[in-house]
Amino acid sequence: MLTSPFPARGDARAADRVFGASAATPRRARAFVRAQLAGWGLPELTDTVELLTSELVTNAVRATEAVVGLPVASSVFPVALRMVALRLVLSARSLVIEVWDVSAQTPTQRADPPDELREGGRGLTLVGALSTAWGQRTAPGRGKIVWCEVAVPVIPAPSPVSATPPVRRPSTTLPRRLRHARVAERADGPDARTLRCVLEGLRRLD
Repeated sequence: MLTSPFPARGDARAADRVFGASAATPRRARAFVRAQLAGWGLPELTDTVELLTSELVTNAVRATEAVVGLPVASSVFPVALRMVALRLVLSARSLVIEVWDVSAQTPTQRADPPDELREGGRGLTLVGALSTAWGQRTAPGRGKIVWCEVAVPVIPAPSPVSATPPVRRPSTTLPRRLRHARVAERADGPDARTLRCVLEGLRRLD
């Protein structure tokens, strides 16, 4: 009874806390919610989740106080364990608030108008108005779990940035100079006419 009555989860997006059932329990539960939502980066949900948690925990405390034959901590020192537990479970689309108490009595909405000045007086009417869904299930060991769900705001994905074509800068390379005159092909040796002239000159020398 001194540990969490919720099934173990390996998910890092789940957090739970066990409180003693007293008049200060709703305030302590709200402080736990504020710290947890800040750690998850969801401060915009704090006000709504605090109100819902306060109502469910207040109902759980009252239900616990009405139970006869609560479990005791020890047979030597029989102290009744008046405990409630709170768990927050975060997913991509919602945040679920779960509150456990030892009573098996089903919570019901009050028919008379709620008292706005009294803590917890708004009851399940407020829970139904602020949450997307709520309900109750039997706890695995003893008691019940009352839960409600709150939508998590979806952060829009950043719009894709259009690719800007690269700016083509003018080339600084100067154009190559074109040759207009045809370059004569170089011969491998003297032509036949030149060779004949040279031969005739050598003959005259003889």
